[in-house]
Amino acid sequence: PQPVWTFDAAGKIAVGDPQQNAEPKWGWHSGINQLSRTLAQGLTIRTETQVERLVATGTSPGYTLLDATGAVVCQADAVLLTPPGPQSAAIIAAGMLDQALQEQLLDELARADYRRCLSVALAYPRRPELPWYALVNTDRRHPIAWLACEHIKPGHAPAQVGLMLAQMSHDFSVAHWEAAAQGTYAGGDTPLPPMLTQVQQLVQSLLDSDPGPPLWADLQRWRYALPAGSADFAQLNRTGSGLFFAGDYVAGQGRVHLAIESGRQVAALIEQYCREGYITRRTRSSIQRM
Repeated sequence: PQPVWTFDAAGKIAVGDPQQNAEPKWGWHSGINQLSRTLAQGLTIRTETQVERLVATGTSPGYTLLDATGAVVCQADAVLLTPPGPQSAAIIAAGMLDQALQEQLLDELARADYRRCLSVALAYPRRPELPWYALVNTDRRHPIAWLACEHIKPGHAPAQVGLMLAQMSHDFSVAHWEAAAQGTYAGGDTPLPPMLTQVQQLVQSLLDSDPGPPLWADLQRWRYALPAGSADFAQLNRTGSGLFFAGDYVAGQGRVHLAIESGRQVAALIEQYCREGYITRRTRSSIQRM
């Protein structure tokens, strides 16, 4: 695979870290969502269902989960929240929970703030000939934070089509958040919105070859793109309440493998919680029968 190189605010490109570039890289033909679909195999998944608040029951199951209409989604002894910190905080704030626990969790979740990102994909009639797969901005002073050749990944673009993905910096993203609607824009003879034209020009300035005018552009907004501050894993997950939290914000870095690792750690805690809870309930039942 081609390496990741670096660039600075002036657009000066340099060779990347050889040790990091030597590490194996993984991808999926159908995109990174394939990872979550693979991990979810064998599980009961309910889609298009938004849990808005939790109600502590004081019995077993310990929690009732409600949707936006107030209807019961399900009941559970343990609940794992994996949305970004602010969205998890909104669910906790809307819930009927022990007040001290609620305040503790909200105080900790408030530490998880995020950098925004406008993500722009640009398709070109030709693939630029480049010695790198991606560029990362090292001084955080360029409008582009990350630029990648997505067409290098098998199955991500038709033959000969160049597909560049530009992840814009937090400052640029905040400044241009409402400049264009999220979605796909035709290129060719149809002018792109001014903000996307600016992004295209910035991308072009980092390429050594001319891929031609964009065939189309796609804009996505990520309000909670990268954690800028982290919440403490233990403070959230060792309350003994049956509420658990996982995600990159407990690691403080926007990395898929760190999010997965937090989930693995939480799974062990949930297993322990349920096992100890079962023992407690069995002991209580035995005392009541005596």
